[in-house]
Amino acid sequence: MIIAVSCTVPETRYVDVETGHQSGVEAERQMDVEAVVQAEPVEFDPDSVTPEVYENTKQAIFHFIQGLNSIIKHRRYSAWTQYLDTDYYQYINSPYYLQELSKSGTLVARKIVLSNAYDYFMHVVVPSRSNDRVDEIEFVSETRIKAISIENGNRVIIYDLEKTQDSWKIVMPNFTR
Repeated sequence: MIIAVSCTVPETRYVDVETGHQSGVEAERQMDVEAVVQAEPVEFDPDSVTPEVYENTKQAIFHFIQGLNSIIKHRRYSAWTQYLDTDYYQYINSPYYLQELSKSGTLVARKIVLSNAYDYFMHVVVPSRSNDRVDEIEFVSETRIKAISIENGNRVIIYDLEKTQDSWKIVMPNFTR
């Protein structure tokens, strides 16, 4: 945890009466803010992740998925929702998404129409996600990773995850965000 403390020190400001421009500490701060805003965003380099960070993160994700699998196996909907990012939950609970997913072959064959996130959990997540395993992870940023399973020689992204202050959350895949 990082705690930042700010102290305010009285400052001298000068304003040029002809131009209206400020000088002094406040003007320097404004120039610093403008420089940051105009700076190009720093691209994350996945190769910068050390083997130690990779292994520690992979272990954390392994345990996260184990806990999630247990919740899914025991059909604990409320506990499952705690693993979801708010935006992702809203997305899977949206009428459009539920309607489109209801058109899938398996659900149509079983005559299931999803009407809310609970239906999604019971009819989609429970049958398909209770035995997920993590074979590898892929860093997207310092706080975002893809959990990957290897199935029949193919890499399958099982979850997009983001590290919050105290835990990991399932988030929208990159292509939908």
